[in-house]
Amino acid sequence: MNKPRKNEITLLQYILGINAAQLGTSILTLPSDLAKVASTDGWISIVVGWLIATIVSLCMIAVMAKHPGDSLYDILTRYLGKWLVKVWSIAWISSALFTAIIIFYSVLLFIKIWILSNTSSVLIAVLFIIPAYMVFRGGIRIFARYAEFVFFFTLWLPILLLAPLKDAEFIFMLPLLKEGLLPVLHGVSPAIVSFVGFEIALILYPYLKNKQAAAKGIVIGNGITLLVYLQITLSCFLYFSPDEITKFVWPTLTLVKPIQFPFLERFEIIFLSFYLLIFSAVFIPYISIITHNIEQLCNKQNWQLPAYILLSLILASSFVYIPTYNQLQIMSEWWSWGTYTVSYGIPVLFFLYITLYIRWKKRQTI
Repeated sequence: MNKPRKNEITLLQYILGINAAQLGTSILTLPSDLAKVASTDGWISIVVGWLIATIVSLCMIAVMAKHPGDSLYDILTRYLGKWLVKVWSIAWISSALFTAIIIFYSVLLFIKIWILSNTSSVLIAVLFIIPAYMVFRGGIRIFARYAEFVFFFTLWLPILLLAPLKDAEFIFMLPLLKEGLLPVLHGVSPAIVSFVGFEIALILYPYLKNKQAAAKGIVIGNGITLLVYLQITLSCFLYFSPDEITKFVWPTLTLVKPIQFPFLERFEIIFLSFYLLIFSAVFIPYISIITHNIEQLCNKQNWQLPAYILLSLILASSFVYIPTYNQLQIMSEWWSWGTYTVSYGIPVLFFLYITLYIRWKKRQTI
């Protein structure tokens, strides 16, 4: 299925599109989540999580590279048949929908707590959904450009977190592996969840102008995410004591609080306001995954009706139900278990199956 030339995206847009889909709420919560299970050795868990995510990513690209002109749906139909592919598509739709809902409610929660505590949640939801839909309706190329814009426009956010490190205590990081290797392995679980989003490469790949660079691009995209997570996590570990950091729900925002200017109070509000762009850039890819799979299931092209209905239903849900923080945490835990299967397990199984199938076919022809 060849894509129109006008919809092609560059390698940089491909890289930053993958990066945009990965950077979500983890930036705000990952340091605390890791510290609870691995103390200040949690940064090692991030590196291990990146390695696992990169291996799975390369497996996905290897599957796509076998038939560069086809979509993933076409490739899997060729090898698995229509019914198994439909089951897989429904599973991917369900996982992406759950992710989009969690991101949506997380946005409402952060804004209500940190910025607009007296503003209606419905109004906040409208102000978030409408711009997201405007970007989405432009197609993959517009999203890729938006991801590119968001990356460079918010590049100063993680750099800003270096400012409080004038009060850093490097002794907090010592000794290395202070509690052994087992806590680090336990920390891999939240670490690999934070890299979820690389599967958007399956949607972006057919539009990539230089498909030979796809593997390099996804490694670079995961690498940028790794650097951001390491920089933010190490900044929190160096500023807060190992016991103190576990008491914060959003340690990254707490780290911004000491930053003060004579003309500005509560700089964390400015930080979070810009961070909403990152939220929107991670929300849109999952809507794209949902609508792309629905299009394939219904044999449609550029069908925007599912996205319109889906975003309307998500918006309508804010009228009747807004989860508390604890309820959102429970939802996130259930979502994490699903991502292990949909984002990590299934792509590897597909890669192994297709590789063995092709080898078996070759032997049959000899």
